[in-house]
Amino acid sequence: MSTYEASSADEWQDIVSGCFVPLACQSFAPSFRGVMDHTQLGPGLSVSRVTTDGTSVERSVRLAARAETDDLHISLQVHSSGHVAQGGRTVPVRPGSVTVYATDKPYRQNYSRPEQRQMIIQVSRHALRLPAGMIDAACERLLVPSSTGGRLLFEYVARASASGDHAGEGVALDLAETMIHGSFASAPLMPKSRGGMWELIRDHIEHNFHSPSLAIDALASQHHVSRRRLYEIFDVSGASPAEWIRERRLRHAEKLLRNGDRALSIARISELSGFADPTTFARAFRRTYTVNPQDFRAIVRHDV
Repeated sequence: MSTYEASSADEWQDIVSGCFVPLACQSFAPSFRGVMDHTQLGPGLSVSRVTTDGTSVERSVRLAARAETDDLHISLQVHSSGHVAQGGRTVPVRPGSVTVYATDKPYRQNYSRPEQRQMIIQVSRHALRLPAGMIDAACERLLVPSSTGGRLLFEYVARASASGDHAGEGVALDLAETMIHGSFASAPLMPKSRGGMWELIRDHIEHNFHSPSLAIDALASQHHVSRRRLYEIFDVSGASPAEWIRERRLRHAEKLLRNGDRALSIARISELSGFADPTTFARAFRRTYTVNPQDFRAIVRHDV
């Protein structure tokens, strides 16, 4: 990851033009400051975290006509609000908004409000294994409907860029394809790669571990894979699906025992953590922590 800082219009214009494509900066907040954290995840994909006090930039007709790449920008608005315009269409962006626009066509971004933060993925159009018409339609629409796919994509590239995982380009491309394609589909689409499927299933467990109905066969069925394929996907974690689910439930139970309401019974903690019954919970907890839940709570509270 490379970090660039600017405190003037000229400095910021040089930074954004170097990390993305040549752009003209049109307005700046008083006492402007900008920071760009830029990571190249692979030849066809980079990720940038952008923080500014407020600015507007333009990819003019002249600059777009001289484009040397077919790159797309997939942008997540993290904080504050603004507008993105391309092809005669202008869309508002708020925290959580995802936009897709082409860098070989003119566009304008109005991020003049203060405390701006965006995460921007720059990806070669031809690196995405999607029909050209679908990519064109996504750029014409500009705003991508809110979805799990968008959240997964940006969570993944945030981790990959922070850790310097330069092997993450393939999974990021898969998740980007799934997000764009899925935004035109009537039913959720599954990533094609093992890494992409792992991200989706891991996320599903994270949001559903508290349900006792979360089981191996149900997990495979919900993600349209066989039981055998599910185990292959989990190879990356070093644990079986059942072990992963149990470990996630135990971590939640440990948190409740350490920090939860003192009035919470062990049975209630078991229920909130997704275990079928208190006996199953106590047995699993003792195998991992060597003491039963009641004794664990007494020990950690005594230490405090």
